Amino acid sequence: MSDDNDDPVMALLATQRAVLVAVENLAGQVEAMQGKVDVMSGVLAQLVADSATEAASASKGGADRAMTIGDRFRTATPDQAERDPKLRQAQAHLVAIDKAALQKFADKPDMLALVREKGREQIAAMLDRGEPLPPAPKRNADRGRER
Repeated sequence: MSDDNDDPVMALLATQRAVLVAVENLAGQVEAMQGKVDVMSGVLAQLVADSATEAASASKGGADRAMTIGDRFRTATPDQAERDPKLRQAQAHLVAIDKAALQKFADKPDMLALVREKGREQIAAMLDRGEPLPPAPKRNADRGRER
């Protein structure tokens, strides 16, 4: 009788069994990784949800947090900010930012909105930190009142 090691069919079957075992092992590893990915995506989703909840709470002034002057500026309409003595200078800066952005990005409304949003946020952050704003640029309507 011949030795099984010399038989090419038996060698092929042994190789197929080894490959099958390796594939089953990989499938088990993939399932384990998928479980970890599912857990991580759940944790990430919870972090994002918590972050959004905290941001919404902070922007509304939250029960445990007093609304800051920066928060007031972030949520004020232009008219409200103009009438509020503490926000008037900040609003004048935002108007100047709007004018400069309009000159630079007249044909790009998305950029105008982005510049306005970032400018408002930067001014609000300065207000929250208590940093003094530089003197507001004079507007044409104000020049007629100067005497």
